Amino acid sequence: MIGTFAYMLMKGKEEKLGVIRKTPDFKLENLDGKQVGSAELAGKVKLVYFFYSTCPDVCPPTTYTLSKIQDQLVKKGGFGDKTAIVSISFDPTKDTTAQLKEFSSRYHPDYKGWYFLRANEEKTVLDLAQQFGLMVIKDPQGGTFTHQNFILLVDKKGDMRSYYDGSDADLNIDKITQDMMNLTKE
Repeated sequence: MIGTFAYMLMKGKEEKLGVIRKTPDFKLENLDGKQVGSAELAGKVKLVYFFYSTCPDVCPPTTYTLSKIQDQLVKKGGFGDKTAIVSISFDPTKDTTAQLKEFSSRYHPDYKGWYFLRANEEKTVLDLAQQFGLMVIKDPQGGTFTHQNFILLVDKKGDMRSYYDGSDADLNIDKITQDMMNLTKE
């Protein structure tokens, strides 16, 4: 009985997410060729995901997961105004704006809150990923990338608050959505 009572008390409490690190300032090109960055996204809780569209394995299913999170945020009324998804390509050679438009269209993005961004220089994005705390390595022979498949949760002030393993088969999109909505109230 004591265990049940303790469980009920714990279940009702929301988890407080501490600050992991300050995220770097950036400015990258969106699908319309306009510059979008930290300043334009300030005041919104964001999921930040580094990817490349020709990825042979983890990027497409993780982007699909992001589309499901977008759907939940839209239902909760917070998408675009209070929350955003930021997908940043680290392969500017192949991920032209035309390629990113084609890739993104597969996931029914609501572009008022889901930003697909790119840089003109590969080094710019690889350095940015590293500043976010992610490892990305390019295979010089094949042109593919080895990278950590993490979705980063960033609060309204630009502080990283959590991260989720995009490769986790049990990734809980309800929890991610709730974490985002909780941070909009801070």
